[in-house]
Amino acid sequence: MKISINLFIMLVLSLSAFSVIYLKYQNRLMNIGLEKKEKSLSVKLNQHKKLLDIKSNYEKKLSYKSYKETLGMDIPSKNKIIYLNLTTSNGGI
Repeated sequence: MKISINLFIMLVLSLSAFSVIYLKYQNRLMNIGLEKKEKSLSVKLNQHKKLLDIKSNYEKKLSYKSYKETLGMDIPSKNKIIYLNLTTSNGGI
């Protein structure tokens, strides 16, 4: 009787120890999977940021081109500019 109780206690202790080891192993596998997903998301985010930077650089280049090249317009000389005074004698427009 005493041997069977001792064997039962040993069995319970060994099952407990193996279950702790198994749970630690599963936790480790889960953390490795999470790290891989985080790394892939980080890479995708960095690629997206690079694409946004490239897009903004292209937009800056297009906006900095001269008006003559992009719109076919020229900035007139100072003596060709007409200034209009739109105010009236009562101060309104």
